[in-house]
Amino acid sequence: MYHFNKIGIIGAGAYGVAIAQCFSSKIRQIMLIGNADSSLSSVNQIFAALTDSKSQLNENICCTDNFSTIKDCDLIFIATPAVAVADICEKIKTYGIYAPVILCSKGFDVKKGRLLSFLAEEILENEIAIFSGPSFAGEIAKGLPAAVNIAGKNKTLCCNITACLSSTVLEIKAIDDFISLQIAGAMKNILAIGCGVLSGLQQGENAIAKLIVLGLGEMIELATALGGQKETFLEFGGIGDVVLSCASGKSRNVLLGEYIAGGGKLSDWNGPLAEGAFAAQAIPLFAKNNNLQLGIFSEIYKILYPI
Repeated sequence: MYHFNKIGIIGAGAYGVAIAQCFSSKIRQIMLIGNADSSLSSVNQIFAALTDSKSQLNENICCTDNFSTIKDCDLIFIATPAVAVADICEKIKTYGIYAPVILCSKGFDVKKGRLLSFLAEEILENEIAIFSGPSFAGEIAKGLPAAVNIAGKNKTLCCNITACLSSTVLEIKAIDDFISLQIAGAMKNILAIGCGVLSGLQQGENAIAKLIVLGLGEMIELATALGGQKETFLEFGGIGDVVLSCASGKSRNVLLGEYIAGGGKLSDWNGPLAEGAFAAQAIPLFAKNNNLQLGIFSEIYKILYPI
């Protein structure tokens, strides 16, 4: 079995910190890359907050803002908001980092209406894979069980990552379809905002279930138009991620939807980052470029960005 000795995780927020701790039992050294204000002390504070304890990250996790420290890594995970992916890829290219890049970010290239993997491939020569599924950072940090998918053009790479990093805490299953996996990961956040709106308007759980089913149908419609497979939506990173984001009271996107239902404006939102609001900006382009209606997602877009 192939072994990865050192990995880099770009993004020292909640998710980056959580997977760093999770992977640290499998990997000799982990470099956690944050911003200029990031330090081992600050990421330990994030970890303590995630676990509701005084726990600290394992000693084989280092934190820095220096990209040169990950030049010799075997794998690079990008765990930043989707809006930052282009800049991160440019930095990876500038520093001459050639390890495979694993995208954990869930969203779209909203300027061109395309998947993040295509954006990354335009900038980088590195192999690209997608890491996605229902995995709240707080639960991963606490060691509670979860399962995600990994997909990319290099099946051997994905299988090696599964073999080396999968654990009793975070099961990783390799699949072929990186297109549908990205569609589900990004669009479920948009759909969750719609579910939050219904919740805030007290329309009941039946209405939310109806919206989830209709929204899932539109996700499949777009994914298959782009070359994806509808069967992928039965995977962890498909229906699993949709259910978690749309039905959980912990969902940031649901909270944003409830806020909007109460009369709040997106421009005034100061709650936790809700990736669905950013991803929704790509919906008009996806609909136009693929000759699709995407009625549910178009309505959510209009709610977020009224004319």
